[in-house]
Amino acid sequence: MAATATSKLGIHGTCFSRSHHGVFGLGLPAEEDDDESDALKQFGINLSKDHSDGYSYRPQQVDRDESELVKIWDVPLLRQGTALTGIDMEKAYVCSMIENWQNEEVLFEIREGIAYVTLNRPEANNAMNAGLSAGVHDACAILRNRPDIRIAVWTGNGPMFCAGGDPKAFQASQRMAGVISSEEGASPLNPPGSHVVGAGLMLAQGNLNSAIQGALDFYAVAALPQFTICLMNGSAMGGGFGYVCTYDYVVAAKKAHATLSEVKLGVIPAVISPNVVRTIGSANCRRLFCTAENANMQTAMEIGLVHRIVEHPKDFPNVVQELATKIQQMAPGAVAVSKKTILDCLNQHITDDMMKHTASEYLKVRRSPQCEEGMESLRNKKRPPWVQATIEVKGLKENEGTK
Repeated sequence: MAATATSKLGIHGTCFSRSHHGVFGLGLPAEEDDDESDALKQFGINLSKDHSDGYSYRPQQVDRDESELVKIWDVPLLRQGTALTGIDMEKAYVCSMIENWQNEEVLFEIREGIAYVTLNRPEANNAMNAGLSAGVHDACAILRNRPDIRIAVWTGNGPMFCAGGDPKAFQASQRMAGVISSEEGASPLNPPGSHVVGAGLMLAQGNLNSAIQGALDFYAVAALPQFTICLMNGSAMGGGFGYVCTYDYVVAAKKAHATLSEVKLGVIPAVISPNVVRTIGSANCRRLFCTAENANMQTAMEIGLVHRIVEHPKDFPNVVQELATKIQQMAPGAVAVSKKTILDCLNQHITDDMMKHTASEYLKVRRSPQCEEGMESLRNKKRPPWVQATIEVKGLKENEGTK
């Protein structure tokens, strides 16, 4: 009887932590569960395979071979996202070519060797709605297939860079689902409970798919083959902060601020968190996520969000010119693969697969036509072709570009 009582107590103590993991969908690996069972046998406690059946929370058993997990270099993340969302995340939503660009909420201009993408909802502080998000997605889809473009410059029109998610767009989706009144400004109605439940489930699934698509679009910006420059013309909040974290180089106007204020509304900046954590680190994320601190640009530079501060947006073209002069010296293919390799290696263990992958990427670049051209130019003491190509920076008084 004593052994039985001890058994229940011991099982309960052990299963509490297992149940905690199970609630969050993690569970214990099967081999770890077996180790615990073997340890208890030393105290005369023998557990049956179904010993968890009597508990309110049953641990989810996980038997996962990490070697079977899909690596990002085996199946690109956007392609994995297609399987998750049912939408081809590698294709444009509306505008597949610059020639048919019709999105007025995101302006897209291609000049020689350089592209400009401008968030264009100044009346809404460039808040993210369906049109703006589609424009960002389509611009990325086009840029991925334009190796002639060396630099992609991103900025915003108006006093702010991006105010994050548009609450009006969220309310519109709730109206479509019938959760709130169909008339803007009207008092909420009291629909039947079954209707609320059905609408809630539809909203939840729609929000999940929307969040996954949003996360993939943030990744798509970070994964662009071009060197990306953010001209942060004004403050960035929420999702706008997330966008800033996806660019390779950030130049900010001195007056700007950066804020993650989601916790004030009872939500969290979850979708953008991989990009933010990658850029400013977990310690700074805890500081900004949990306090909603309105960081000025000096703070933004100290935490690694911003690389350079200028007095006024009118100074942006000269900085872009300076960066274009540097990028012009670099082989475009090598820049693109360097960026890809950095993303591939993030949060990965140094394994045989990892070393084989990085070695493979090196060999691909080493055998590429651009590398051969570079080596040939070095032997002949000539400038490589990409150094001679023009990058036409916008806004310079002389407007002659980089030669």
